[in-house]
Amino acid sequence: MNSAPRFVTQPHSVKPDTSARRTYCEPTRGELIDDRFHPTPSAAIHELPPEVLRHWGLLASPFSSHATVDVPWDASNFYFRISAHTSAFSWLQRLLSRPGSLGIVSASNGSGSTTWLRQLAASSGLGSTAFETAVADWRNQSIDELAGDLLRIGGNVETFSQVRTLWLIQTSQPSPTFNTSKDTDINRAALLAGWYSARADRLRNLQVLIVRKRQRRQAGPKRFSIAAADHSATFHLSRPHASELRRCVNAAMLHAGATRPAFTVSAATQLADSSNGSISRLASLVHAALVHGQVAGIRQITAADLSTPLKSHAEMRSTASKAA
Repeated sequence: MNSAPRFVTQPHSVKPDTSARRTYCEPTRGELIDDRFHPTPSAAIHELPPEVLRHWGLLASPFSSHATVDVPWDASNFYFRISAHTSAFSWLQRLLSRPGSLGIVSASNGSGSTTWLRQLAASSGLGSTAFETAVADWRNQSIDELAGDLLRIGGNVETFSQVRTLWLIQTSQPSPTFNTSKDTDINRAALLAGWYSARADRLRNLQVLIVRKRQRRQAGPKRFSIAAADHSATFHLSRPHASELRRCVNAAMLHAGATRPAFTVSAATQLADSSNGSISRLASLVHAALVHGQVAGIRQITAADLSTPLKSHAEMRSTASKAA
C-alpha cells in the first residue's frame, strides 16, 4: 500500500484565488475567546533571520509559518500534540472502526486544527485501521466538484477493503472574496452530511471527516442540528491550557536545535499566559521575543525582558484590527 498522503487543492474547474489563500493563511479578523474580543496576532509568523538564529544557537525557527491543510506534511515541521489533539485522535480511531462513517469536528480558532489535520494526513492508519487519505480545503467549490475531485484521488470507495479511504475536509472561514455569509460553512457541512447519508449504503469503505473552525459555541439553528448532520459523530477541538503552551515553548526551542534555555521559567509562563490559548499567537510572541533579545544582546530572556516585545506586539495587533 502507498502510505504517502494524497492531496487535493482547488478543483480543475476553479481557478485558484491567491488573494483568498492570503485571507485564509493570514487572518485579519478578531476572535472571541471566553466571550471577550481579542484582535488576532500579526498577519503571519515570519521565519527568523540568520542573525537571530545564530544569536540563540538555533538551526531553524522554532515555529513554522502558517500552512494550509493541502500542503504536505514535512518531517522537519514542528508539531506539539496538546491533550485535545490526543483526545481527537482517540475519538477518530473509534469512528474509523465503523464501516463507513462521517464525523464533524468543530475547532476553536488557535487550537492547531490545521496542523493536526496535516499530521493525520501524513499517517497511514490509526490503531489497527489502515487508510489512505485524500485531503481538501473546501473553499468555493460546489459539493459535486469537491466530491468529484476526492473520488478521482481516493479511487474506488464503494468496495470494502482492509485499507480504507479517509477524506479530510477543512471548511475555510467565510471570505468577502466569495461573497459568502457567516453561516455558509455550516450549511455546506450539512450539505455534505446529506450527500454522504444518501450514499451511505455504497460508501462503507469511505470515512469522511470534516473540520470547521468556529469562534464560539453557537446555539439554536446555527449549530450542527440540521437534518442529516444530526446523526453525525461530533467532536470539539478546544484550545490548549496555559500549562501546555508553556511546555510547547520549550519543545519548539528544542526542535529548532536549542542547546541552552533561551527563556526563563517565568518568561515561558508569561508567553503562555499572553497567548490567550492560541498556538499561532504563541508562535508570533516567541519569535518577536527572540528578535528583541538578539537586538538587545540578551543571552536569556526573563519575564521583565518581555515588556517591550509584548507591548510592540499588542500595538501591531491593534493597528491590524483597526485596518480590518
